[in-house]
Amino acid sequence: MKKLNYKIWLITAAVFCVIAVVVPACQKYVDFKDVILMTGTENDPLVKFTVENAPSSFSVSATATAKVESDITVNFAIDSSLVTKYNKEVNANYFFPPEGSYELSAASGTIKAGTHISEPVTVRILSTANLVDGKPYIIPVTIKSTTGSLDVLETSRTIYLKVARVIDFKSIDISSPNFYATYPFTEPYNNVTQYTFEIKCYINDWHTGNPPISRLCNWGPLDESLPNLLRFGEAGSKVNQLQWVSSEGSVFSTTEFATKTWYTISCVYDGNSYKLYINGKLDGSFEGAGRVYQFAMLELGMSYSGYQTSQRFLGRTAEVRFWSRALSMTEIQEGLCGVDAAANGLVAYWKMNEGSGNTFFDRTGHGRDLTWPKAVLWNADSDNKCAQ
Repeated sequence: MKKLNYKIWLITAAVFCVIAVVVPACQKYVDFKDVILMTGTENDPLVKFTVENAPSSFSVSATATAKVESDITVNFAIDSSLVTKYNKEVNANYFFPPEGSYELSAASGTIKAGTHISEPVTVRILSTANLVDGKPYIIPVTIKSTTGSLDVLETSRTIYLKVARVIDFKSIDISSPNFYATYPFTEPYNNVTQYTFEIKCYINDWHTGNPPISRLCNWGPLDESLPNLLRFGEAGSKVNQLQWVSSEGSVFSTTEFATKTWYTISCVYDGNSYKLYINGKLDGSFEGAGRVYQFAMLELGMSYSGYQTSQRFLGRTAEVRFWSRALSMTEIQEGLCGVDAAANGLVAYWKMNEGSGNTFFDRTGHGRDLTWPKAVLWNADSDNKCAQ
């Protein structure tokens, strides 16, 4: 069979071995065998399947690492048992979609002689009606068998299609300084030795006062003896740089936030260190010393007397969550658009998706509903979209 130059990772391995000829074991990478794999899984088997409307389709195929000399039949299948296997491998919590919400158009495709890619088969999402908001779904499509003599590359035998539903949501506009308040809980959550705090934000514009500080939120005890707060433009930083301040230190984001864009901010404390994630990616960190916290209030905006105007946040918020454990990066990435209200360790969850009134319901059922003491301005325009 004639080798194809498009397999860059194989070429790289061969080049490496030429350079490292002093290592005898490297010889095995030069004498590689041609294989069959799921197309597009060379770097990551998890691939996003964006679903804005149902029905929606995604084509999958198999690739041989060389042009084949005779027809090869590749048999595909959707295998729900692989979800558990994948979750264990990557420490995730994906779900398989319910029966009737998906289908596979065909069970096989052929790699024709003289080619290296099979005829595609189609995975369809037929309906999203029974998909639960906040639950991340994947569909494993695997190569069950092939004809011919080529082996299947095991690490790329399966493609995991992450069902990325495009979700419309509502949010609250907190641009008005008359909105800002500190809300105390009737039942504080005490003895917090680790936590994850999350909030989505959207900046309409930057507050350019002197100093140009925009305060987004604060959480912790009522007396703020052990505060945690998020703000932009503090201490000589750029107006679009986020600062997370805790009682044990602070960190500025390397991300420079853009206007007219939604961001999910995740603040993780594991008992020893603090990690800041922006849209599921680790952005910064600092060390701690085993501090114990209390979750007794939530402040949105800057509510201190005299500071409401000078530290205005000109934007929107949604999806505020407090967890009693440190989420992993994978868990954070799964929940960028929403999470399961019954998820392990979720203490309070305000989607802020009510659309009217001034009460933000705690979706966990733990009773921490927020009846905001100020008027609430709701927003539901076309910018309020998220792809899971």
